[in-house]
Amino acid sequence: MFCAKCGNQIAENSGFCSGCGAGAAAAPTAAARAVPPSLQLTAVTGFFEEVASVSMREIAGVDQKRAGDILKSPIFLLLLLVSVVPLAIEGLQGNDTILNGLAIWSGTLWALLIYRLFAGRQVSVGWAFGTVFFTFFIGIPLLLLYLQLPGTVFNFLESVGFFPLTLAANILGTGVREELTKAIPLFLMVRLTVRMKNPIEGIVLGMMSGIGFAVAENVLYAYTNLNSAMSNVRNTGQMIYLVGPIYQNVVRMATTPFFHGCLAGIFGYFIALAAADRQRRWPLFVAGLAIAASLHGIYDALVPRSPMWGVIVETVTYFLLLTYVLKAHGVASAKELADGLFDSPLAPRAPAVGHSETV
Repeated sequence: MFCAKCGNQIAENSGFCSGCGAGAAAAPTAAARAVPPSLQLTAVTGFFEEVASVSMREIAGVDQKRAGDILKSPIFLLLLLVSVVPLAIEGLQGNDTILNGLAIWSGTLWALLIYRLFAGRQVSVGWAFGTVFFTFFIGIPLLLLYLQLPGTVFNFLESVGFFPLTLAANILGTGVREELTKAIPLFLMVRLTVRMKNPIEGIVLGMMSGIGFAVAENVLYAYTNLNSAMSNVRNTGQMIYLVGPIYQNVVRMATTPFFHGCLAGIFGYFIALAAADRQRRWPLFVAGLAIAASLHGIYDALVPRSPMWGVIVETVTYFLLLTYVLKAHGVASAKELADGLFDSPLAPRAPAVGHSETV
């Protein structure tokens, strides 16, 4: 037998509890212990009412001001862009719209990341994304016209199969023309505004133009690769021909915005230097174009031989760009660029030197 008050066990012949001193009550009979079904139902419904009341209290705790702050929060908008927008794109009508939507989504993510890492306070968001969409909507149509001019010469050089000629065709036929196309908005800014005399602006806006170029190019390549694959499927009846192009398009959308951005950022750095130093503007301009176009052409010539060559060239390109970023920011260590990047915004900050906190 146990005490009804404190729960301690009571000796059989004892009339009170040794723990709390309460008198021992007689054990209830089986009939007394039985709970009517109506009471059981009442207990269950009462439990769910209590759960509902707790949930309502939690929901009601989000006031209008806090809800507005969440909707305007960069963290909320960024994660929404990453996680929800692809599903919304899937619901669009037409393959053209879906492909353009996915390409723009991929480019926007890269543009946000690069802007966060390199722009600082020297380049506004409006100028950055305006450059992305200028190249996407205007630069690519101009490039398509440009490619029709001496294209047959470079195609012939590539068809010979001699690597030095293939490399020259990729540097002059692809690298020079595409890097000049990505630089169009930067040339306009040099001519029409007071911008582009700061190397940071040259790098960031160049990278944004490169991203816009990659977004449009990825859509173009997606159609080209898929049309070729569908033709092979119709001729052979084997669906395996679709696997490679689909994989290649996924890789292109994931990686080429960054690579094109790095190449255009390198050229943009030299364009900004040329805009600031009028006496050396042509040597600086030619040097920047030569570096960007050569890296571009080397990549295009080597990647068909092995993707690992592309990894090496892209890594070297990014490393070179980062040296220009350090020079433009006037910092000696790349670690300084990441100060605060991985710090939690909710973590307590240490007090400044020379000041004390009062409790």
